Amino acid sequence: MPVVVTGADQPLGRAVALELAAMGGEVRATVRTRAAVGALRAAGIRVAVSDLSDPQRLGAVLEGAHTVLHLDRGPEGLDSPGDTWEWLLEAAEGTDVHRIVTVLPQAPSRILVQGYELIVRQLPVEAADQPGYPDRALVRELVEADRRAE
Repeated sequence: MPVVVTGADQPLGRAVALELAAMGGEVRATVRTRAAVGALRAAGIRVAVSDLSDPQRLGAVLEGAHTVLHLDRGPEGLDSPGDTWEWLLEAAEGTDVHRIVTVLPQAPSRILVQGYELIVRQLPVEAADQPGYPDRALVRELVEADRRAE
């Protein structure tokens, strides 16, 4: 089953997408700018240039995926993936998505939301003012949270 990474043009999303691709299996990613497409496609990642505010387009990317790692902070001025949460949930309706993994400045470890398993990881203290900070331990945690095979 595919896994989707939103925000793969941002440092954390790119690091997670590349790590997942290195492990094998289908990885899909969304980016806001075409400049980020080349390196991701070279790693075998299917990339969509997409604004998360378009639920039909994002829904098409999510179709058939079990897990989405929601790391896109949204347009300029938004601070975290939590700011684009409603867009993601609207797009995920009617898809096969079961698990949503995200990062927030302060996070519970695991809760169930509207039929989705939600796994939230906390940004490291040194990254709190830089939501895209590609902390290696955080990248590892996010990749491990995918667990599509379970």
